[in-house]
Amino acid sequence: MRMIRWEALLVALAGIGLGTGITVATLVQMMNGLTGQSPYIPPLVYGSFAGSVPVLGPAATASGPGGPAQAVGSAAC
Repeated sequence: MRMIRWEALLVALAGIGLGTGITVATLVQMMNGLTGQSPYIPPLVYGSFAGSVPVLGPAATASGPGGPAQAVGSAAC
């Protein structure tokens, strides 16, 4: 389970990085073309979204109170 949590964290961080990069690349160009100014992204809003993703990603892979999930049709007693 530890490996899965690390993979979930890596995917979450890659998503934040790629999503931010693509957004900045397109939003800056569009705002400069339309208004001649840089876009304003509130730091608190961005920080709350970017900060919650690395927490929720590994938490979603954690097992519940009953232990690890069983596969459908498994022969566990």
